Amino acid sequence: MQFNEYLKKCRQQNNLTQEELAHDLYSHDIEQFKALDTSTLGRWERNVTKPKVAKQIGIIKYFQKRTGIVLPCWDKYSTDEAEMLISKIGMRNLIGKSKKHIYDFPSERMSVGDMHIAPLRTFERMDDLLEMNMHLHQSINHESLQISKAQFKEWAYHPDSLFLACNYKGSFIGLSFTVKVKAEIFDKVLNFEMKRSEITTDDFASFDETGASLMLGFFAVNEKAAVLLFIRYYAYLIANQRYIADIGAVVNSEDAVKLVSNMNLQYCNNHITEDNVKLKAYRQTLPEALASEYVVKMLLTKQDCPEE
Repeated sequence: MQFNEYLKKCRQQNNLTQEELAHDLYSHDIEQFKALDTSTLGRWERNVTKPKVAKQIGIIKYFQKRTGIVLPCWDKYSTDEAEMLISKIGMRNLIGKSKKHIYDFPSERMSVGDMHIAPLRTFERMDDLLEMNMHLHQSINHESLQISKAQFKEWAYHPDSLFLACNYKGSFIGLSFTVKVKAEIFDKVLNFEMKRSEITTDDFASFDETGASLMLGFFAVNEKAAVLLFIRYYAYLIANQRYIADIGAVVNSEDAVKLVSNMNLQYCNNHITEDNVKLKAYRQTLPEALASEYVVKMLLTKQDCPEE
């Protein structure tokens, strides 16, 4: 979806004229929209020109406030529908380069069309994948962040987890693990009052219960697999935005810090382990996470028209 389509769709769904929207945006953020008029709005909607990304974010935040919806005009999409609208180029910029989580396996001859993302529990070789994951999980994460294979397996079968695998012609080239937990559990984990390994399925938030998305792990053999895994994760967040209040992670590597920072997660806490390793907790509300520069560039595809 391009910005001009998004803007017009939001305006019309909220029964606003261009005059009313220009006035409301000015009142919402005087400094950012002080020169806005209907002529400019008309050019934006016709794709003659476009506002800078900062203004696009400001417009999304205005509609968030007006509607109470996390991502206005994207709230009716299913995961599959949202996935089709997300830009692969924009996602590539968001995930960046991570030597610990994204390997440099040659991918020139690997077609994205031959790569398929699906829940881990749907694969017959799930035990083999979990065994592979444990090796990676233990090599990337500090001991205090590690989760047992038995827990991974139990959680993978749970309907309220999002454990994904990327399959390429029968080979598995990427894994991603997140769970939706109750708000109080999320707070305890990010405040280092509770280890991730102490979470049980009783702490999961059900599909129609508001909770928080806790990221547990991720790896891919190349950038293409990483992009597809993250597109599915963001599509899941968009499709379930009514029931996800926050997203967060506890990390111990600079690669992971860069990734969560690109996702607009903010540093909130740290803990020094007995062996003097610094663990860092990052979190963000879902509305703020989705109304950010990298995500806007991912959701609203590049337009050829000039900026105002």
